[in-house]
Amino acid sequence: MRSEVAAVIVDNGEPNLPKCIESLRRQTIPVRIVVASGPKTDMQLASRLADKVYPPIQGIGRARVNAIICEDAEYIISCDSDTIYNEHYVEYALEDLKSGFKAVKAGVILPLEWNNGLGILESACSLAIPYEFALAFRRSEALKAGLVEEARKWSDNRMDVGWFILTRLNPIPDPRMICYTRFPTYGAKYMSENYLPSIIGGAIPIVTAAGIIGASTLKL
Repeated sequence: MRSEVAAVIVDNGEPNLPKCIESLRRQTIPVRIVVASGPKTDMQLASRLADKVYPPIQGIGRARVNAIICEDAEYIISCDSDTIYNEHYVEYALEDLKSGFKAVKAGVILPLEWNNGLGILESACSLAIPYEFALAFRRSEALKAGLVEEARKWSDNRMDVGWFILTRLNPIPDPRMICYTRFPTYGAKYMSENYLPSIIGGAIPIVTAAGIIGASTLKL
């Protein structure tokens, strides 16, 4: 099936893959669904549900870029298999891209589960982060900006297209584009475990000193 829009889903054995694909099948605009598979992808399941499944590639970003290169659709909806997309998601993304924008991103990203404080915090801050699962862009513009050359430089298997799209194509957020994903992400967990205690520890003396100074000022 040929389409002007391709949803490129990166997967590595995520149990929510069927729900992700189902949400893309329900879109108000037809979309070609392709899976950029990883070593743990259930290839039988993916082949049954998607229009195209690309062979496993080590590294989520490289798998995504490979699928983008191989597809000939002008409009790419960049997805992850643990994310569910509102039925108008592609419609609004395509409307933005056809109006002249090179890239857009979801303006509302909500957690699939609401029982994790860090996940809720990350959701609140998500507008400032170029999550790969929440981007849509013109394929021709990404290739012209050097996406393939950039991907060849990646040495870390967790490298992906987000920051490249942010810095080269300047995606605008569209609050009409809504998706639900598994928060907190790996990055948020890493930051909270390795940096948050230091930030809090460094802030306590500053807050304490400010309180003492403030109290002294009020006495004067």
